[in-house]
Amino acid sequence: MLKKLGLVDLHASIKQKIEDETGLTAYDHVPEDMPSPFYFIEVVDKRPEDTKVMWCEVFTVWIHAIAAAGKSKIAIYDMIEKLEEALTEELVLPEEIDILRQSEVGMQSLQEDETGEMHAIVAYEIKVSYGFKVKI
Repeated sequence: MLKKLGLVDLHASIKQKIEDETGLTAYDHVPEDMPSPFYFIEVVDKRPEDTKVMWCEVFTVWIHAIAAAGKSKIAIYDMIEKLEEALTEELVLPEEIDILRQSEVGMQSLQEDETGEMHAIVAYEIKVSYGFKVKI
């Protein structure tokens, strides 16, 4: 049987890395009236990308950065920079799963929310391998 990476394990690993490296909280669901700054993690896609010899999947993750309200965009730029630096380190996943690629796809959006907070979305792709295919 093939043990795949669960969304909960992936989310927990990303959350831990962000919180350890940035000092800010990362959520999967933001409680109402939560004061900024914080990050919000959203897994938006999961697709197979097998090779001739390996079982693989690619996860697309959007990480929302929400900065405190203000006139300057420096706070959101700083959050994006800290996020990018944090995710240059490889995620810690269950030992039977190998990370083949962990890369930033780019900033998907940068806007001011109706609350006056700056909101950026940075996308990442994480390709994992579950093992080698074997002919019997």
